Amino acid sequence: MAMGILLVCTYMTVHFAFLNPVSRIIYNISISDIYYQMMRDAGNVQKSDLITIVDATQLYERRKIGQLMEEVAACHPAVVGVDCIYEGFRGDSLGSNRLAEGVLSLENAVYAFKMTGYDYEKGEFKNARHSFFTFADGVNEGYSNLRYDGTGMIVRKLTTEMICNGDTVQSMPYRVAQAYTPSVEEFANTQEYIIDYTPTEFPVVPYDSIAQYAHLLKDRIVFIGATHDDADMHYSPYGRTPGTVIQSYITQTILEHHRTIIVPWYIVLLISYIIVVLTDIMQTELARWTSRQKNLWVRFFFSSALTKNAINLIWILVLIYLNFMLFYKFEYYFNPGILLVSIALLVEARLFYESGKEAYRNYRENKQTKNQ
Repeated sequence: MAMGILLVCTYMTVHFAFLNPVSRIIYNISISDIYYQMMRDAGNVQKSDLITIVDATQLYERRKIGQLMEEVAACHPAVVGVDCIYEGFRGDSLGSNRLAEGVLSLENAVYAFKMTGYDYEKGEFKNARHSFFTFADGVNEGYSNLRYDGTGMIVRKLTTEMICNGDTVQSMPYRVAQAYTPSVEEFANTQEYIIDYTPTEFPVVPYDSIAQYAHLLKDRIVFIGATHDDADMHYSPYGRTPGTVIQSYITQTILEHHRTIIVPWYIVLLISYIIVVLTDIMQTELARWTSRQKNLWVRFFFSSALTKNAINLIWILVLIYLNFMLFYKFEYYFNPGILLVSIALLVEARLFYESGKEAYRNYRENKQTKNQ
């Protein structure tokens, strides 16, 4: 009955327009966000020795951007991911030519393009925005879209392939990872994967200090992008996060072959049902044990609502800890939402059941009295 109440409420939030804000709030809550926050708060932050970010937030002139690319190329990075789009010449032909020269200086680079016009029925995009120089032969491109379904605010999942205007296109992080090492080809599919947000500190190099930090660029993956641009901020488990940082997390996830296995919903439903039943049995047996105690204070303590709620809370915390260990040690993501909410609704469900039983008993008694 507790799970039934939950399913009815879920159905209402999905099918009734006035409850859409509620469904969006539920969609944007994930226990994995809490786990990553716990790991970061505990000080488990690793320093990346693989990916470096060059901050180009304050660079607006194409001439200076081309110069930046040449300075980065002089540091001999393994791969460069340019997380910026430069559409058209925009009246600055000299600056655009200088930018094109910078592009030619990068030997192994991947350039971002953005897909637009998402078709919800077909699950694909209709159009794309490219930089003016990417139409040349031999330019490696990948889409930089982080959110594509329009349903959630927090970026938790990655894709390596999508359909755009009838063609299969690949993401920029996947292209970057593939350029770094070809062993990531197995990720080339349309499946969704959970991004590994294990707390990582990616070195950020200012655009005007490239030579000074050349050691952080040599033989590494380098992303050129904005880290303080409000237009490229997205929500991650750590709050507002620059898109380039999220691209770095995605690339790291692919390169480390980190595949968090999402437990199918029907298995989640079955396991949740079993645990909820066991929880109800545990609560019932505790109530029976309490009623058999001769000591008045023991009966009073274990029968109080405060004690019952405390025991319930401890049990929920144990389940959350076990879920965390399943996620942290074995890389299985079991969405505990149905389980935890059902346990929280057990008391209400029991009261609802008792009220229904009492109402039915009164109805039968009234009916028998009337017949007599």
